[in-house]
Amino acid sequence: MRQAGVEFGVASLGVILSVLGILHAMNFPRESTYLPTAVLSLLTLLLIAWAVKAVVSLRRDTGDDLRFRKAEIRRSALLVTASIVLIGVAPRLGFATSFLFFVPVTGYLLGYLRWKGLFLTTVVFVSLIYFVFTVLLGRPLPPEFFMRFI
Repeated sequence: MRQAGVEFGVASLGVILSVLGILHAMNFPRESTYLPTAVLSLLTLLLIAWAVKAVVSLRRDTGDDLRFRKAEIRRSALLVTASIVLIGVAPRLGFATSFLFFVPVTGYLLGYLRWKGLFLTTVVFVSLIYFVFTVLLGRPLPPEFFMRFI
């Protein structure tokens, strides 16, 4: 099977799921609907662009075969495993604390070895999570594990 065909299938499935997500998010309370709707709308547009690119590639009929490299499979498995661990750990440890570990450790395991970049990315990401939920949505994050002892 050609790679462009697989990409078209994945992008099409993604479009369907993200549109369903938009429809679901539109039923949220008024204050909470903006962010998920905006993010899912952007995701839908990017997936449509990906599907169009795949169709153009299919029409060119380049005959690219689908090939998986061991490194790509290993990285994908690592991301899936890390995501499952994050989903299991975050409610117990706290979202900010979990992401403080998740982002740099996963980045390092994926081969990104610049600690300054990993640290900056982590701080920006956790700050954005805090800002979006606490300031924009007015929803506090669940208490962090370590805060329970204070």
